[in-house]
Amino acid sequence: MLLHDARCFLNEKATVRNLLTLLQSIIHYPIYMATITNVQLSIDNVSGQKRRKVTVKYQLRFNPREEAAGTVFDEKVVLRGDDPIFDDERAIIASTFVKAQPGVVSRSFSKMVSQNRLDEDGDTIIFGVPVLVLRDELYARVTLTPFEPRGARADSNVVTGQFGPGA
Repeated sequence: MLLHDARCFLNEKATVRNLLTLLQSIIHYPIYMATITNVQLSIDNVSGQKRRKVTVKYQLRFNPREEAAGTVFDEKVVLRGDDPIFDDERAIIASTFVKAQPGVVSRSFSKMVSQNRLDEDGDTIIFGVPVLVLRDELYARVTLTPFEPRGARADSNVVTGQFGPGA
């Protein structure tokens, strides 16, 4: 449909109406890709430890083409600090692969993360006493990227010696 509309636009006089029809087709043209929904982050205390249990849960849904092809995705779950200027990565919760499959796929990853990594706004501590304790704002980002095989490379051992004409 989109290709037909574009050809009609190019073959006819460029009228405002034709242009609007083409733009409307582009806007409503379906782009199918895997979707990530219901991303939930929880951070729980673990008694007697200076680490917290960080859990990220979410759901994946693949399109029929990805399912049929068995497309493999690079799946990355990152804990990020939410700041006005720029958001920074605080910890990688998971870095793995997932193969497209039919239906809704529920995912859950947990990792123990140090309080220092979670303290993204940096508390002020003097002589072991917290003087200024700032609120930290954290969120999880889940990324799916279609896996693309890359070439491999390896180097041999280094051989030393005299190889010039004077040897």
